[in-house]
Amino acid sequence: MMNKTDINCLIIFVDIRGFTTWAEKVDNFNFIDTFSEEWYLILDKVFGGYQTKYLGDGAMIIKEIQDETPEDFLQKLLTETVSRIDNAIEQFNTLCKDFSVKKGSKIPLVLGWGMTKGIVKKIVNPKTDFIGAEINRSARYCSIARPFGLVIDATDFPTLPQDLKIKFFKQERKLKGINDNLEVWVTKEIFTQFLTRENIKHSPEVHVAGILFKREDNKNYVLLGKRSSTRRLYPNLYEGCGGQLSANELFTDGVKRHYKLEYGIDNINVIEKEHMFYHIWHPNEPIIPGITFLCECPNEVSIKKKITPENHITVDWVSETEFEEKSNAEFIPQVKEEIQHFFKIFKTRNI
Repeated sequence: MMNKTDINCLIIFVDIRGFTTWAEKVDNFNFIDTFSEEWYLILDKVFGGYQTKYLGDGAMIIKEIQDETPEDFLQKLLTETVSRIDNAIEQFNTLCKDFSVKKGSKIPLVLGWGMTKGIVKKIVNPKTDFIGAEINRSARYCSIARPFGLVIDATDFPTLPQDLKIKFFKQERKLKGINDNLEVWVTKEIFTQFLTRENIKHSPEVHVAGILFKREDNKNYVLLGKRSSTRRLYPNLYEGCGGQLSANELFTDGVKRHYKLEYGIDNINVIEKEHMFYHIWHPNEPIIPGITFLCECPNEVSIKKKITPENHITVDWVSETEFEEKSNAEFIPQVKEEIQHFFKIFKTRNI
């Protein structure tokens, strides 16, 4: 009689990349079984206490977990599991290296991993097996872990521990048979691989910013906003003006829009050819690329919009001398260097 039970568990799939092609070579026939046995022993050793089902050159690894999964539990679970995966990768690489030497045959094999969490059905009839949508999703994540590396469902694990041995990047991926793009954490090798537009359409967050200058009474000024103390990022620090680029918007138009919305200035000139790149990155958040432009405005421009305490403490024109007297620590990282760079260009343009 078949016995089915719903359980909450961690699901891991692992697969050897390039195994089939390598195994088809005549010189490898005599030790494929030995190699596979050594690989299974690695998984048995590294994932002791987990339930493992071997699938050819790969495996499904299951760990039953508690029904309630608070944040601290997930953090510990992920730290432990990623550490085991890292250990398995290290031992697998050693296995390939040792076999290459012993057998005189290069073994260019790597591992792909997929990880999810959720409810599955545990079947005992008489051997233990598992079925369910989460099983299928984890296997699909493993299949897109190419050329090698680890894919983790970001909905199951919304934040990553700070002490992980492997660095991850957040990305949207498209799986066959699933209409919606899915958010996942992926390792560097997967994140940087080339994918055609048909297989994945990225929707990255991109920022634009401007540094606005004017010349008045033979003096050069830069417009600085001091962020309010309630801002989550960089409170009480000086900045130019900017934010997220909208869909179907040019970089320069995005800069103009932010100056109008935030500072009430609507007739600036964005110098498209004078720009610098930057990026924003914080733990457990995706990298945000950005571009800052040199901007100019007529002397008569003033700040018409009332600056609310939620956004900025002050927004003022600051002379070059006053600007240089401020320390780097008073600015968002890299911003003072950007302003110094643009000051030089602005003065050259206004000789």
